[in-house]
Amino acid sequence: MVSIRERKSCGKILAFMVLWVSLTCSCSIGRVYIGSEIKYDPRDEIHVGTTTKSDILGIYGPPSRIQRQYDGDIFVYVYLRKNSTQFFIAVPYPIRLSLIKYTKTQQKNDSLAILFDKDGVVKNYGFQRGTWELSQF
Repeated sequence: MVSIRERKSCGKILAFMVLWVSLTCSCSIGRVYIGSEIKYDPRDEIHVGTTTKSDILGIYGPPSRIQRQYDGDIFVYVYLRKNSTQFFIAVPYPIRLSLIKYTKTQQKNDSLAILFDKDGVVKNYGFQRGTWELSQF
């Protein structure tokens, strides 16, 4: 004969096993790249006073944005990288309860702004590289 205490213990074990089997574990890795990579170092390619718009278009391609000004245009190049990882454990049915959720997201960009005079010759430029700071995971 089985006692009431043993039945409750068996019921708890069975409920735990059903819960454990019904858990959903998931892991995802995502990468988003927006824009064209700035492949060439501007210090090697751009020479203030001699490089023209057509030279820049030949080296870097079309810009992400063009700003028109009264004394010349500005070409803006932006390359964005976003890496993310996510891990979670959940009970999907019937209560849809998240037990553990971990998310890591990193976002960096490279930016290049080139200022031209009215004749289309480079007057100045600014460059910032940030994508090299992204960790590999």
